[in-house]
Amino acid sequence: MDKLDTMINEALDDEDRLILEKIGREQTLAEAALDLFRGKLGWLNGVLLLGYLLFAIAGAYAAWKFFTLTEILDVIRWGVSAAVLLLAALIMRMTVYPAIQANRILRAMKHMEMQISLLGVKR
Repeated sequence: MDKLDTMINEALDDEDRLILEKIGREQTLAEAALDLFRGKLGWLNGVLLLGYLLFAIAGAYAAWKFFTLTEILDVIRWGVSAAVLLLAALIMRMTVYPAIQANRILRAMKHMEMQISLLGVKR
């Protein structure tokens, strides 16, 4: 802990310390994932998750059909369908990770703002 953190901790009362601990602690991956469904764009992340699940289930079914068929034309149809659906599921899944990173950056910025405001008020 550096000198600035020590000064901030000395200046905090109990309520401010609780707020700072809540904002400042690192979230687990599960907490960050659940945090995606809050806020203004929570519904959009829910739709993306639903789309991911639908594409993944349909892609798994198409892949299963691909491996069980013997007719070459049917194998090609189901194989291409499986590849496209599974790639779409992967793309849908990858759209969520930037939102997690943006939320982490916003939490860090709120933590810094809280520290600066508390340092300015308590002096």
